Amino acid sequence: MKNLEEKLDISFLKKATDSFKEALDQYKIDKENKFIVDACIQRFEYCYSLSTKMIKRYLKITSDTPEEIEAMGFQNLIRKAYSKKMLINSWDKWSEYRDNRNYTSHAYNEKKAIKLVDGLDSFYNEVYHIYNFLKNSNET
Repeated sequence: MKNLEEKLDISFLKKATDSFKEALDQYKIDKENKFIVDACIQRFEYCYSLSTKMIKRYLKITSDTPEEIEAMGFQNLIRKAYSKKMLINSWDKWSEYRDNRNYTSHAYNEKKAIKLVDGLDSFYNEVYHIYNFLKNSNET
């Protein structure tokens, strides 16, 4: 495996993670506020998209065969990232995150949205873990 020759710009991930945490904290204070529910969902979508891109970038720049990483399907990318301790959870949980992300993109049901937001703490922990992993990788 190659050393991290180029530093990943993780400032966007940090800002997104902080913003996501802020929305989740507000939701815990006022679960009836639809604007906060919407903010949590929007920030989840953004963090999901950004984290998956960062996973792929990290794996590509640390791989001896970046073209192999580029050709990998999402499920294998997640498994590879998990094997490197970049993730807390493997594909079983990430498939749920992906399903939730797809749900938020294609449909909206208020009861399902609230149920989804109630379960977002685990995803926040995952994104925060990714951020810390990348931060530590940048520092070594």
